Amino acid sequence: MATALNDLVACIQATESSPTELKKLLSHLQAQEEVLIQHMPQLDDASQALTPHLHTLGLVYILNVKGSAVPLSNAAAVTMFIAQCRRLLLGCDPAQAQMVPAQFVAVCTKFSAACLAGGGSPLTAVRPLQAAALALQPTMTHFTPLHAECLRVCLLAKTYSAARPLLEQELLHVDREATLVTPRDLLLFHYYAGMVHTGQKQYKQAVNAFTLCVSAPTHVLNAIMLEAYKKALLCSLVECGEPPKLPKYVSPSIARPIKALAAYSEYAEAFASGEGAKLRECLVKHTAAFQADKNLGLAKQCLPALMRKSIRQLTETYLTLSLGQIAEIAGLEGADAAARQIRDMIAAGDIHASIDEPKGMVRFLETAERFDSHATVAQMEAALQGAIGLAGRLTELHASLATDQHYLARIASQERAPNWDDEALLSK
Repeated sequence: MATALNDLVACIQATESSPTELKKLLSHLQAQEEVLIQHMPQLDDASQALTPHLHTLGLVYILNVKGSAVPLSNAAAVTMFIAQCRRLLLGCDPAQAQMVPAQFVAVCTKFSAACLAGGGSPLTAVRPLQAAALALQPTMTHFTPLHAECLRVCLLAKTYSAARPLLEQELLHVDREATLVTPRDLLLFHYYAGMVHTGQKQYKQAVNAFTLCVSAPTHVLNAIMLEAYKKALLCSLVECGEPPKLPKYVSPSIARPIKALAAYSEYAEAFASGEGAKLRECLVKHTAAFQADKNLGLAKQCLPALMRKSIRQLTETYLTLSLGQIAEIAGLEGADAAARQIRDMIAAGDIHASIDEPKGMVRFLETAERFDSHATVAQMEAALQGAIGLAGRLTELHASLATDQHYLARIASQERAPNWDDEALLSK
């Protein structure tokens, strides 16, 4: 290595891990960034000479500079860069990573692009990005830009279970200064979270995630929010048999455009009619629109969902019905298909019924759950503890907002501004 680069590597190696020394090293690295650029061919050797946990700051600066020059068409160079980034991200010191959030996020973004270059495997990026997201968090409740990026590669790799550790976090804090998280990162996180849940057929959680995306504050139409609503609608039809109930505070900027989504509005109306033939006809009509949005598979799942809904409604009206009658009402091919569907729904806990096969009759039963088991009590206690914990966190957030100068200044400016809506009402 050249003398200047040698001196910089020696400085990194000699730096102690105390906050004061690390701050001095950071200032030195910022001043010596030109040295790294000038000695690009020697950066591989410099990187190898450093230990990730001890020298995270130095490695972040080295790989950030190198990443901007790695040609994605050069397979050997990309492979080398991926290996270097994996080594850093899986072994980095969180305290040092949080000192340089911009450079750390940039390295992760370049690493992700390298893993996907030339038809590469997104699976390679999953574990390192998961570790990087956790390292960048000041606390376990902080959003980071890497949360959304990690979910994206999990989706591309179709390893939905790998996203679970990030989805199970109770993310409440948005600290742009500490993590560089942006509104777009938050929208993408909830959008990708909904897609992960959809991939696991967890439609209720998917609807919740997509709804959080759609209901984010905004003054302009956002494409991410619009796509989230499309998926929320289809997931809600599959799970609940009706469109999602959006919060009242959804911005008019998104509330108006979603009403103009003809294909999805008509599909929801066809589903509400309860007629399988009408829903199939509507699906054929709008196949091109669903396919263009990559929602055709989800739209097709609404057909069996409507059939299940029809059968569940029968349990509210009848005590017994023949398999033939059920097949006719639910739009099934015949008694055998109705018997198979009833068995599947009983096994899934959707309905409580018994089948008299010799007579071809189905008897609908009341739920066997008396809600007095140990499992039910434990579930209720867990729900209560969760609610108490959430209430405590909301109190803490309210207290922090009450002393936040930016928030107070904005509220004061809003109070001083004229309320045109009230004036318009008074003038009538």
